[in-house]
Amino acid sequence: MSEDASTAPPVVGAVAAQPNFTTDAQADLATAHSAVAAVDQAVDKGKVQLDKGSAADLIKAIGDARDRVSDLYTAVRDQLDIPLQFGDNWVGRSISRRLREVAVGDHESAVFVIREFLDVLEDVEATVRQASESTANTDEDLAHTMGGKR
Repeated sequence: MSEDASTAPPVVGAVAAQPNFTTDAQADLATAHSAVAAVDQAVDKGKVQLDKGSAADLIKAIGDARDRVSDLYTAVRDQLDIPLQFGDNWVGRSISRRLREVAVGDHESAVFVIREFLDVLEDVEATVRQASESTANTDEDLAHTMGGKR
C-alpha cells in the first residue's frame, strides 16, 4: 500500500525557516532609500513645498533621531567588535568568528544595518533641507517678480 502526500507523516525535526534580521532590515532600508530618492526627485521638480517653520521642526526631529542612531552605532560597533571566548579549540573559535561576523562583519551584519539606517536618516534630512530651501527661493523669486522686497 502506498502513501500519498496527504497522509504521509510529518518529517520529524523539520524547522520552518526563520526570517533573517539583516535580510529583512536591508529590504526595508532599500525601500526607504527608494522612497527618499522619489521625494528628492519631487523636490527637484518643485512638487514638494515645505514652509520654514515646519522644515525646522522636522529637521530637528530627524537630527535627534540621527544623533540617537549614531550614538547606538558607535556603542554597538565598539561593544560587538570583540573576540568571544567559547573555548580554545576549533569549535569555540568557529562559533566566536561566526557570531562576530553576524554582529560586525560584512554588509549582512547588524552594525552594517544600523549604519545604513543612519544613512537613510541623513538622506531624509538633506531632502527636507532642500525642500525648505527650494520653497524659500521660490517665495523670494515670486516676491521679487511681484515687486516686493528681496
